[in-house]
Amino acid sequence: MGIGSLRRVAAALVLVSGGAVAQPAAAPTLVAMRAVAPGNWSLRATGSAEAARASCFADTAAFLRLRLRNAQCSRFVIDDTPRLSTVHYTCPGIGHVRTTIHVDTPRSLRIESEGIADGMPFADAYEARRIGNCARGQR
Repeated sequence: MGIGSLRRVAAALVLVSGGAVAQPAAAPTLVAMRAVAPGNWSLRATGSAEAARASCFADTAAFLRLRLRNAQCSRFVIDDTPRLSTVHYTCPGIGHVRTTIHVDTPRSLRIESEGIADGMPFADAYEARRIGNCARGQR
């Protein structure tokens, strides 16, 4: 088998395996997030009696990193289907986070996130509901 044949076999294996490789954080939109619209979202900790807090999400990819949001990170896509995405982010010197988003509808999400941030472990679960468009200048 020649070098060209080996390269074609390797390329085919990557395609068949789903191409699961570490990617920069600004990688293309995940399949599950394509139907989720930016806007004003209400977030409530799952099972909490506290009032939900509203936030403008101009980029829905921010749901994947509610912690370590502004850090320089690489990402590894673990699962990406039309209703569920799981991504692991590694942020050198700061921590890591693994987030799973369940897309119940394009306006309703369940977010489960765990990892290490600034040397401390965390595990968060949120219910998110789209409540409208962001106010002018809110982005």
